Amino acid sequence: MKTSVLLLGLALVAPLAAQTKKPQPSPKKAQSRVDAIMDLANDRMSTQIDVMFDDGDFLTVIQLLKVQAEMYPSDYEVWTNLGWMEENVEQWDAALATYVRYKRQNPNDPDGAFPEANFYFMKKLYAKVPPLMEPAIKEAKVHPNAYRILARSYEKQNMLTDAARVYRALSERDPNDGAAKANLKRVEGKINGAQ
Repeated sequence: MKTSVLLLGLALVAPLAAQTKKPQPSPKKAQSRVDAIMDLANDRMSTQIDVMFDDGDFLTVIQLLKVQAEMYPSDYEVWTNLGWMEENVEQWDAALATYVRYKRQNPNDPDGAFPEANFYFMKKLYAKVPPLMEPAIKEAKVHPNAYRILARSYEKQNMLTDAARVYRALSERDPNDGAAKANLKRVEGKINGAQ
């Protein structure tokens, strides 16, 4: 008997409750709340990643970084951390796929091709670096390491004129870069010695 009275009471109250809805927050306010919650979740995840990394639980770190990468598709640090961790556990194909995906998703990031180029450089696949880094050094805001990795790749392939050109461009961009000047001088010495 009590159950049927309760059900009848709910049946009578439900339409009334539907008529007296609470005012909903504006979409902008609701989005800022969602953003705040996501930021807190991301901070907690980052803290947990540090703990798990220190504990050597690299596979779990990779899984959490994958979640962060999906949350933040244009966050260079998250994506490079993910690729680096995949390299750390020798998941070479996964690391390369991570770097390629980041580059494709972020075509306006001047440094977007660098992680992939660096991967090839570290694997001694020097011929794969110039097609990625030549367009990058035309960008005004590209990191100086783009020049360095490109010049070294040319030098490793004995393409000394191209290596000198890239070191010269880096020296012109940053006249205080002593390493670029020293490398340019060394490469020019090789060129002059070969003639």
